Amino acid sequence: MQITKKNLRSTSISFHSFARFPLAESHFIDILLPVHHRFSTILLTACCMLTGCQPSSPPDAAPSLNLPASFRTGSTTWKRTNAPKFDAETPWWRVFGDAELNALASQISTQNLTLQAAAARLEEARAISRSSRMALIPSLDFSPSGVRSEVRIPGMPTSVSNTQITLPIDLSYEVDMWGRLRKQIGAAEARSDAAYASLFASRLALTADAAQSYWSLRGLDADQALLNASVKLRKETLSLIESRFKAGTVSALDVTRAQTEVASAEAELVGLARNRSALVNALALVTGRAAGTISIPVRTELPAPPKIPAGIPSDLLLRRPDLRIAERNVAAANADVGASKAAFFPALRLRAGGGIDDANYADLLRAETLVFSIGYSITYPILGQRNLIAQKDAAVARHKVASAEYKQTVLLSLREAEDALQALDFLAQQESAQIKAVTAAQQSLDLSQERFSAGLISFLEVVETERTLLANKRLANNLRAQRLALSVSLIKALGGTW
Repeated sequence: MQITKKNLRSTSISFHSFARFPLAESHFIDILLPVHHRFSTILLTACCMLTGCQPSSPPDAAPSLNLPASFRTGSTTWKRTNAPKFDAETPWWRVFGDAELNALASQISTQNLTLQAAAARLEEARAISRSSRMALIPSLDFSPSGVRSEVRIPGMPTSVSNTQITLPIDLSYEVDMWGRLRKQIGAAEARSDAAYASLFASRLALTADAAQSYWSLRGLDADQALLNASVKLRKETLSLIESRFKAGTVSALDVTRAQTEVASAEAELVGLARNRSALVNALALVTGRAAGTISIPVRTELPAPPKIPAGIPSDLLLRRPDLRIAERNVAAANADVGASKAAFFPALRLRAGGGIDDANYADLLRAETLVFSIGYSITYPILGQRNLIAQKDAAVARHKVASAEYKQTVLLSLREAEDALQALDFLAQQESAQIKAVTAAQQSLDLSQERFSAGLISFLEVVETERTLLANKRLANNLRAQRLALSVSLIKALGGTW
């Protein structure tokens, strides 16, 4: 029996049993174990009998939530099902049918530096997982050594030299009786899965942000088209007012008002151009390129948002990569709890070795110099129990944290999806009403221009009705752009398209 003490908190007691003898005589030598070897053999037998007493762990499944069977928002009905899936490769942006957006999303997937960093972290997690699995495989080490010593004896004319050459090969294997190694491997694999989901969580977030910026940019293009048309109209009106002023039919006040309207619209166009430039630079960054190096063509028409089906299965939420990350974190914490409990049990390690041990180079290959050993060791922590208890309590606490975070992530995903659905429903109603307002404002402008031409009203009334029409058209465009951006938010909340 050997007591090994590194420090007071990690003191353990180890029982070793080894037999070592020349290889050439191993077929007829009987090995008689000392008393402490027999005692350790009894311990080994007892450990083997206890292998059925596996330490318990928390449930491996993700925590369940008592959610309502269905959710209803406007014309969309949620359905609860039991088929969770994690679909990382969904090219969700294709639902919009926009070639420019498809190209941007593809560039993000291949060129974004944040995604490249996430991919490197995934490689790291997978390498750690592969490394942890090596614990179940025996280790084989070769550690040759040679020592030459000289001793000078008083009274002797020469020194006595000695050479010892050792060429050992050591085989070692830890028997995973309590599942500690398997639990550690399970934790590493769960964290590798979480890193995989994290990669696609980053991709979903980046492509969603880029799509929202893209639709904001398209909204600015539509806004610019309206302002350009307004500037052209106002310049034509200014030319007409100046002609009438020369003819003496209008006052100088009408001329200055017309000039003010032209200058105001031109100033606003400059502001829109500045905002567009900032959005283009943001899209350049997210696609891994320097600002000012990309060009996105102007397109003034805003498409209709993708149609949402009447029924959406609630298990679509379980495709969200952040939910997958949270669920895998629960699994990893669960495995850590099992490993911390298994640390309380004795550790059994089997060892075998062989090699050459001699004092003469010329005799290295003689049969008498070949030796091997076989045995085992059992290690049980004694004074480290408090430390193990603390580690186990910490692992249990981490499992509680991961479970609570998983539940919170589920609730947050429900809220985000509900918010997006409600906002889309309200915006659709608002846009419908706004289109009616645009029609009415256009009719008002047509009437006011006719009355101004007939000399029945002042130019100020024409200016006001033209402002009203422009504001209503711009608001209608803004609502359409918001609906497109909110469709992206819904897709992000669902972890992909429906």
